Amino acid sequence: MSLPVGQPAPVLSTGRKITFILVCWLVTAVLVTASGEVYARFKGHKGYNPWRAEAADVRVVPGGRFFVPDPVLGYKQLPGQFVVTLKNVFNFRVTHLPNGLRITHPLEIYNNPSNKEEIWIFGCSFTHGWALNDEESYPWLLQAQLPEYEVVNFGVEGYGTIHSLLQFREAIKEKRPKVAVLAYLSFHDERNTNLRMWRKNVEAWDDRLGQRRQPHARLDRDGSLRYSSDLSAYREFPFMRYSAFSHWLELHYNSFEEWYANSRAVSQALIRQMDAEAKENGVTFLVAGLGYDNSTRRMLSYLQEKGTRVIDISVDLRIKANSLAYDPHPGPMADRSYADKLGGVLRAEYLK
Repeated sequence: MSLPVGQPAPVLSTGRKITFILVCWLVTAVLVTASGEVYARFKGHKGYNPWRAEAADVRVVPGGRFFVPDPVLGYKQLPGQFVVTLKNVFNFRVTHLPNGLRITHPLEIYNNPSNKEEIWIFGCSFTHGWALNDEESYPWLLQAQLPEYEVVNFGVEGYGTIHSLLQFREAIKEKRPKVAVLAYLSFHDERNTNLRMWRKNVEAWDDRLGQRRQPHARLDRDGSLRYSSDLSAYREFPFMRYSAFSHWLELHYNSFEEWYANSRAVSQALIRQMDAEAKENGVTFLVAGLGYDNSTRRMLSYLQEKGTRVIDISVDLRIKANSLAYDPHPGPMADRSYADKLGGVLRAEYLK
């Protein structure tokens, strides 16, 4: 139907134009979201379920908690003696000193002051000895091999290299060890930059072991390290527990963040910084690779090229004898291997 000649076309008011545009955007958003939801579910994606079975099956006695907040490290281990039960069928005994560090010899020996030179070992749950009794952890076994020294286990579940550097800086104010050993695995990289994917992985454990917050580092354009005390927690995308599409978008965002953060380069810079500060204090520094993977080995090669002392003490955890039935961490046989390899090198090259 055409308008009579000379009659102007009707003009929408400004309010109606805005309403029309908003409706168009809303309809488009609904169609895109619905299409994305269908596509995501067709590809096998689901909404996010934070209650992982392995985290839900952890029980700590007494107290029900394993960690306490710390203003510098984000969190640290609670002092005391604990029994941790996994999957309601497997348990292990853990003893932490008043400073939160795990013991490396019988508790009563700590009552007698020691003038022994110290060997410090920094690392994550592999070094702490998660899922192992006190006397099965490799720092305890190393202490048994080197009784003339005092072995100090700085390992804490979930720690990365940035935690080790911060621990070293604090500990060196009081005492200088004979040797400082940094136990490294490639998954420490995402911890050092506190990526969303890492915060997402530990979120479920926080409710069982105690809230954890992570300091992190980034590289400036000139390659220098920039530290952050922003102990940020994990924040979910809207509706991602119910929407496969929202969860799919979050996964892609996490992948982009991983690329952008350049976590591997950050780890390299952190380790070299720790090496430099050890040298400034007259401390022998050694990086021990615990990861049986190419990424960990590439890191060791890089560090060796830069002049850092390294040793590969890894074992293949895919071998049943090295692993645990109820937990992905190393078993007693693996920790004995760690202690034997590390002790042999320390005795032969660094403790003369």
